[in-house]
Amino acid sequence: MVGMSWLSRRRPPGEVVDRLSLDRGERPLAWATGDDGHWYVGTDRALHLPEADGRYRKLPWEQVERADWRRDDDRLAIVEVADWGQPEPNTEVLVSEPGQLLELLRERVTKSVVCTLYAPVRGRAGLNVVGRRSPTGEGPVLWSFVLASGLDPSDPAVLDVADRTLAQARAEVEGL
Repeated sequence: MVGMSWLSRRRPPGEVVDRLSLDRGERPLAWATGDDGHWYVGTDRALHLPEADGRYRKLPWEQVERADWRRDDDRLAIVEVADWGQPEPNTEVLVSEPGQLLELLRERVTKSVVCTLYAPVRGRAGLNVVGRRSPTGEGPVLWSFVLASGLDPSDPAVLDVADRTLAQARAEVEGL
């Protein structure tokens, strides 16, 4: 299947769908195959990524920080939300063209963001507090932080700004 187009009009095979661990009412909205022949399936609730053992890992949309398609080397990069001070997990997929799955990724990730609040820490270097909720509107708001390059997550000044900004962001969301 090498060389197969990223955008595929045919539905994923039944054996792929059976391995997705779909929740009740969850439905595939966009799917594609990578140049390696693996299926990547986006539903109304999550992105399903193939694992080495043949199973699929379910990544809820609110756990996706961003997705970028690099045209110069035909790679789709999916960056996940990270815990405080940890590097962002990154999955890269070789693709021929981004297709409808990239469109779904962008739409669902954008829809999951309910609040973004920036706070400076030192000069122009700062952090963003981001609140996300499932695009279905179900579940709690999940909070994450994106620190500017060079900021140390263990620095007391960074921790203080993060705490104050999170409290402000939570207050804004609760007032909605």
